[in-house]
Amino acid sequence: MPDLTWVATDLRTGLLLADLPDLDVSNVKATIGRYESTTATLPIPSAPENWQRATLEGAACLNLLSDGNPIWGGNVTKRIRDESDKITISLVTVESYLDRRYVGDVSYGATVANPSIPSVGQNNIVASLVNAYIADGAKPGLPIRVQFTTAGVGALRDRTYLDASDKTVYSALTELMGVIGGPEWTVGWEWQHNPERITPVLYVGDRIGAAVPSGMGPAATFEMPGSVISVSMLEDYSAGKGANDVMAVSSASGSVRPQSPRQLSAGTSRPTFEYRWTPSTSITDVGTLSAHAQQALGILSNGSATVNLSAVVSDAPVLGVDWSIGDDIGFAIGGLEDDPAMKAVTTKTGFDLFTDVFHDIFGTPGKSSIALARANTLGRESVPAFPGGFAGVARCIGWELEISETPIITPTLLSATIAGS
Repeated sequence: MPDLTWVATDLRTGLLLADLPDLDVSNVKATIGRYESTTATLPIPSAPENWQRATLEGAACLNLLSDGNPIWGGNVTKRIRDESDKITISLVTVESYLDRRYVGDVSYGATVANPSIPSVGQNNIVASLVNAYIADGAKPGLPIRVQFTTAGVGALRDRTYLDASDKTVYSALTELMGVIGGPEWTVGWEWQHNPERITPVLYVGDRIGAAVPSGMGPAATFEMPGSVISVSMLEDYSAGKGANDVMAVSSASGSVRPQSPRQLSAGTSRPTFEYRWTPSTSITDVGTLSAHAQQALGILSNGSATVNLSAVVSDAPVLGVDWSIGDDIGFAIGGLEDDPAMKAVTTKTGFDLFTDVFHDIFGTPGKSSIALARANTLGRESVPAFPGGFAGVARCIGWELEISETPIITPTLLSATIAGS
């Protein structure tokens, strides 16, 4: 099982501040294009001498290491001290910092005043926003770098941002990711040396993570029976989760409200379910709103479906080694159960005199093999909610790690949400 440990780092530089062997965190979570939060407790009697600096709100980050590799980081946002010998710490993933910095007056590509300016690749727009407003520079920021996950600069876009719009970098990136064919992004972590430090990396591209190559199976598969100890599948067509008539709108200017044409599902077996929402209040271009609506229709037309598989870490494919966020992951749930009344049957194939004698003298199986034969050939469903079994390959858009004596990992599969909703 991977060795899970905690360290504190400086939020501005990534420099190591302290080891935190007794930090108690029940669970951590990561999701593509979104920030997540958790809480921690630190006992003061065994805390490092510089524990006040190592847990300073707004200035420290607590990183989770798996066999020494950083897999998660949370900025310290709150620290509660009371009469006990423990402090309580609120943590939120570094994506939240993007929601604390505002975009100034900047344009990418064509504008109303200059419609002939060439459009800009969406990955370059993301990189420019992060480098200008998030990275440490003229204003104190984070020691972050941007890495493209797919070749090229991505789809060409035109974007204009105004300081007066009070749009954060997080909302700008969320809006970009929400258009059809928009860039996916997430934040990971890396070790840097001389001096030793742990710093964030914003990954952006047409896709985060790896698809299964054609003709091959996934690098990681979660199975039940097997490492998976619990499974749930949520299928949802409630408001905001399912619709077959979608429109994206923006804020009105006077009596005129920019809005997309209605996007309709073809050949639906459901009555009309409408959905209207505002992906961003600053969008005035109908084409951009239409791209948002098309993206939303693709997600909503069949409703949302989320599969959660919880597996014992010691038995499951290893996060950060066998699979990562965004990857295609295999799953195999249920099927015919091996009947308890099974019996062992020894089958001999291709035996000759030498191997028979070798087996008799040394007690080794030679070319014999042992197989289990079902007493009841019809079998029983091992997971009744999934008759005949439920197997395939699905996209992992997030994960949650329960940190306990028996750590549990839960990749989130097949989930879809509307950016800005």
